[in-house]
Amino acid sequence: MHTATREAVRPVPKPRTTMQKIGNALRLSKKFSWDYKDFETPTASHFGENIKILFRWQGSIYCLVWKEFLVYMSLYISITVVHDFALTDIDKHHFEDLAAYCSKFVSSLQIVLLLGFFTSTAMQRWFSLVNSIPGTSKVTAYFVNSLKENQPDGEAIVQQYARWIVLSWTLVFRLVCPGLKEVFPDLMSLQNEGLLLEHERLRLEMEPSVKNHSLIVVNWNLGLLRVCARKGMYYVPADYTKNLDCLMLFKKTCNNTIKFASKNIPYALIQAVTIAVYAYGLASLMARMPSKLAPDGTWESTAVSFISGYFPVANFIPFFLFYSWLKFGRMASYPFGEDKDDIDVKRLLYSHIEDAIRLQSIYVEASPIEKVVMTSIRNPSHLWIDHATMRMSDERRQSFGDTLN
Repeated sequence: MHTATREAVRPVPKPRTTMQKIGNALRLSKKFSWDYKDFETPTASHFGENIKILFRWQGSIYCLVWKEFLVYMSLYISITVVHDFALTDIDKHHFEDLAAYCSKFVSSLQIVLLLGFFTSTAMQRWFSLVNSIPGTSKVTAYFVNSLKENQPDGEAIVQQYARWIVLSWTLVFRLVCPGLKEVFPDLMSLQNEGLLLEHERLRLEMEPSVKNHSLIVVNWNLGLLRVCARKGMYYVPADYTKNLDCLMLFKKTCNNTIKFASKNIPYALIQAVTIAVYAYGLASLMARMPSKLAPDGTWESTAVSFISGYFPVANFIPFFLFYSWLKFGRMASYPFGEDKDDIDVKRLLYSHIEDAIRLQSIYVEASPIEKVVMTSIRNPSHLWIDHATMRMSDERRQSFGDTLN
């Protein structure tokens, strides 16, 4: 009875419960786990940092190519064993001729130019795609702060506006991110999570093109802006135009994200680079130091041929550098995939939901954010100004001393 009375006195807003429910569902996802250690960047300010980073496993090049490394080494050593113990002297003559041809082919293949062009193209597309990712904070924050306080439907309108902004963002990235598509496979799943209402789902299902769903939701917010302007809910009439500009910019970034994600790097270029890298790898399997021919016509194994045959450092290092380069270009060509270093869109969605909840609380009278603001105004801190003044005085005295010396 006490619990029921408490819930009746303090009802939880529906948008808040919905967004927290979605966030909790995303937290339980395996791909959503992360740590602040993921944001560590290498530094070269200390002695030995360049060597230390070579032994880092997480996020390293070794994670990308260790399986291919084992396959390559197995094939290379197997070919060496066949050459040493299974071939006759006549067959070894043919083998040495083929090895010499492959060595010449490996040295003449201009794979660096092709890989450089492919990687630069992939990185340019990556930067364009990342810069086109729409943000939800600016458009929501400006709308919340432009509305007058204590409006009859003010809190409901703010929650509706924020929900539609998050819904538009989600509909965009359902198209480009397979991981988010698994979380929300259809419109009904969005309705079950509370981001979409039933009549809204029926309206979106009437649209034949899935790419236009997010744009339709943006148009709903355009209509909401007109309703607020008609009711005189803005502090100044010019806020309607400014909110309109922010919303249209958000709509443009949504369009850009869909455009960049749908226009991938041509498959012909990816195939050409892949063929070149694998051709280099296959040729390097045969390219090796020739054995020494004895006076009696037999082949003698020297120390150099033995080392190059069973420890092919000079062969696999260039190949795996090229292969890693190819792998990096493939990862950069589509940053919304399931690779470990791809953009975690599910985590990004949860951050937008959390931010929408915080921004909604700004409009509520006596919100926690306003309490912090007013408490800080009544109890200001001047200690940081005193410390800054002391540092500036010390710097001036030190510079004056250096001038005298």
